[in-house]
Amino acid sequence: MTRPTRSIRYVVVGFSFVVYLGLLLIPEWRPGIMATAPYFLYLLTLPITFVALLIVACWGTVGLLLARRRHSAAQPNHGAMLIASAAGLLLFAVVYALSGGIRGPLPAGSHLLKFDSVRWRQAASSESPHGDISVRQKMLGDVVSHVLPGHGRQELEQLLGPSLDTAYFADSGRDLIYLLGRERGSLFAIDSEWLLIWLDERGRVKGYQIRTD
Repeated sequence: MTRPTRSIRYVVVGFSFVVYLGLLLIPEWRPGIMATAPYFLYLLTLPITFVALLIVACWGTVGLLLARRRHSAAQPNHGAMLIASAAGLLLFAVVYALSGGIRGPLPAGSHLLKFDSVRWRQAASSESPHGDISVRQKMLGDVVSHVLPGHGRQELEQLLGPSLDTAYFADSGRDLIYLLGRERGSLFAIDSEWLLIWLDERGRVKGYQIRTD
């Protein structure tokens, strides 16, 4: 194989791997994809790929170390394997860090809409259309960042509507609870996602959690 042909192959393989890992970022803009069978299968391949890269990295490292110990020339493929696997592992770390930076501590898709009290309070706002998440789930990031801080029960119920009269998570001591929608990120979503809010002794928000039943 000529050098130009080999270089083209490396570029194609590298680009394909970037696209492969880049699929991890799709749920940040299209969260409904997480509940599809193809994406579920894709997620299953990620740990396999990660372990394979670790094995290749170890293989290349051992080959280089043995060559040095024997004072012999290292096999070119050992160095290539080590470089390729190290680059792949680094790309894994970059994509995961980027995904976490976009999403933050909330589930994917939580920052797609600005909070709108009228839309949030609508009866259908917690419904999850086929292949998508609910309006409330898309507003969640703005709610926890700009609606909850500093507000009390009366203000919150004016903005978010009355807290649901339900026994869900009553033993947690939560003060307010809102249904967000169907559980995200599950191929077989049978649970619901909830916003739980705790108030301090002054009646102001002191904390919140996102839970599934």
